[in-house]
Parts: sequence; C-alpha cells; structure tokens
Amino acid sequence: MTKKSFLAGWAVALIVGIPLATVNEIIGLIIGVAIGSLLAASKKGGGAIGFLTAPWIYLSPYIVPLMINYLRGNVPLLNLLLLIGYGLLDIVVIIFTIVAIILGVIFGYIGLRIAKKS
Repeated sequence: MTKKSFLAGWAVALIVGIPLATVNEIIGLIIGVAIGSLLAASKKGGGAIGFLTAPWIYLSPYIVPLMINYLRGNVPLLNLLLLIGYGLLDIVVIIFTIVAIILGVIFGYIGLRIAKKS
C-alpha cells in the first residue's frame, strides 16, 4: 500500500458511497468501502478506509442537507458541529463502522491478491 493508493481508495469510497447512500445507506456503505478497499489493495488500507469513510457514508443523507443549510446561513456552525458530532456517536453508526472495518480488511486482502497476480 502506498500513500497514493490509500488516498485514491479513500476518495473513491466517498465518491461512490455518498451518492449510493442517498438511495440506501447500507448498500452505499458496502459498495463504497468495497471499491475503495480494492483500490487501496492492502488489509491495513482497507480497514482504515472502512473506519474513516463508514460514518460519513452512512450519515451522508443526514449530513449533506445540514451542510447545505449551513452554507445558506440557516444553521450556525456550533449547531452543525453538535448535530454531526452526536450523530457520529450513535450506536448504530459505531456498529456499521465496525462492519465496514471488517469489510475493508476482506476486500483489501482480495485487492492485494489481485494486484500480486498481475
């Protein structure tokens, strides 16, 4: 795993996962973490991508409208940070983050095997 592959996997996970999460949060989380981990092609990178992107992908239907309201000036910054912070501490988000870490490790291992074959 290099820095470039990790950053590319992180960005791809967010770019793929957030639009899919508007339809279904779980499907967006699984597909985003899987594709990002495959691109990172290591177990450590896949786990880190799962850990870093899972809360943001899962909560994106909640966070994106809040960010839009903040940019329009309807929500103060402190309220925005408190709402997002308490959302990240929810037990469901923590469980899905753990699941995403496991998925990231599995798909990172698969990506590593694919990269070694070619």
